Amino acid sequence: MNSIAYVNANVIPMERGERHSAILVRDGKIRALGTDEQIAAAAKEAGITPRDAKGATILPAFFDCHVHIMITGENASGVDLFDCKDIAEVINLLQEEEKRLPAGRWVFGKRLDESRLKEGRPPVMSELDAIPRPVFVADRGKHYELVNSAAYKALNIKDDMEGVRLGADGKPNGRLHDEANRFASAGFFGSWSKEQREDAVRYTANLALSRGITTINGMEGMDSGDDDVTLIQSMMPELPLDVKVFWCTTDAEKVVDIGFDLWGGDILLDGSIGSRTAAFSEKYSDGDTGGYLNYSDEEVEAWVDEALKRDLCISFHCIGELAMTQALNAMEKALAKRPEKRANHRLRLEHFGFPTQRDIDRCGRMGIKVSTQPAFTFLRGGPGTVYRSRLGEARERAGYPLRRFLDAGIVVGGGSDSDITPMDSLLGIHAAVNQPYPENAVTPYEAVRMYTIDAARTSFLDHEKGSLAIGKQGDLVVLSEDPMTVDPRRIRDIKVLATVYRGKVVFEG
Repeated sequence: MNSIAYVNANVIPMERGERHSAILVRDGKIRALGTDEQIAAAAKEAGITPRDAKGATILPAFFDCHVHIMITGENASGVDLFDCKDIAEVINLLQEEEKRLPAGRWVFGKRLDESRLKEGRPPVMSELDAIPRPVFVADRGKHYELVNSAAYKALNIKDDMEGVRLGADGKPNGRLHDEANRFASAGFFGSWSKEQREDAVRYTANLALSRGITTINGMEGMDSGDDDVTLIQSMMPELPLDVKVFWCTTDAEKVVDIGFDLWGGDILLDGSIGSRTAAFSEKYSDGDTGGYLNYSDEEVEAWVDEALKRDLCISFHCIGELAMTQALNAMEKALAKRPEKRANHRLRLEHFGFPTQRDIDRCGRMGIKVSTQPAFTFLRGGPGTVYRSRLGEARERAGYPLRRFLDAGIVVGGGSDSDITPMDSLLGIHAAVNQPYPENAVTPYEAVRMYTIDAARTSFLDHEKGSLAIGKQGDLVVLSEDPMTVDPRRIRDIKVLATVYRGKVVFEG
């Protein structure tokens, strides 16, 4: 029975400033909010025994507006290289992993962050050749991959493929970007069995529930390719949470044919800060490049127009200021061409990392939703960090200015980009409140909105979830403390006591 009632609680609907002490969910929908006495009576009439929340806080269950479902699950099986201090440690961990694996299995390394290595670069092919079987290593941001000679040969990568990086000797050095990155990822992850990939999806779903998340926006189709999308779609009925898949393809026909109304998400207009591929008008402070755009203005404009024509949501990955400008120029032109779409379009941007104030204002004025990740700057920003070394103080300090986003009227949904940062909405709320620079921070109430009602608006689901209102879906998260009244420095330490999906407890801590 998808019904539950809580009394003796701190129920915060995230609507109209209300608070209640009790809530009733029946047949998967929220039916009543009120006092303990009112809900106890309604529950008795419905044959439901109320649960004593013992003063716990109940909020709408959390959203994560940007998750790589398959990647998060796949990475659960690789050797984690994030904490490596130098290349020798990377090689040593991969060699140890190689000794544990059965014959025929590749060595898979994940979450490598070259900015954390003493050498300031990742290992090259000749160094990875110390492992005698194929090696496949994923950059933390998935913006490039590393392979050794055995993997390069097994994946049938051609030397002239776009994105194959060369060493000083003019030969491939094992680093793969752009087309070569996508080709190698499709070859490696596409070789996994269906059962392995299904387990990866279930892992991500269970992880989300343990963090109080019942809705995730999945950015899929990047690694093993389109098969990820169809596999996740086939599994949706069995998953105890809601998944909205953004198909990361440039072909709208695929999206329409499968019956989706969400398109893009991680269509990469540019890259990442760590790999110096995010697109800026000025060069990186520690490099001789300003990054680059992956597509022409004409291509982006055509995609936006196609989305408006078909009433699709479309979204783009944009981190450097040139990518934001490209996306917003395209959206502005498309809306001018189709003025009837201005009031009800579903245009959205991912990350929105280092925009100019002009583009922040344009975004708010046009009603473009933004899905962003507060933990990016919380974990990687501030003095002495990779963002500072890559961008310099002034540019780094202006990154992910959440306060300016809200002041411009932008609807902001919070996410993790899992597993770039952990899929953990409480960490995201904490990060939004405790930004490295106070001028970029928001209030606890505003931060909670970013993972509840405003996340629902960013996901175009606010008519059915995101707040605790009668008739909405009965998705709740039960927390040990109230994130809006606890010491802001302790928000990330709050415990998820239970997650309720459509009136059914799907996780208990």
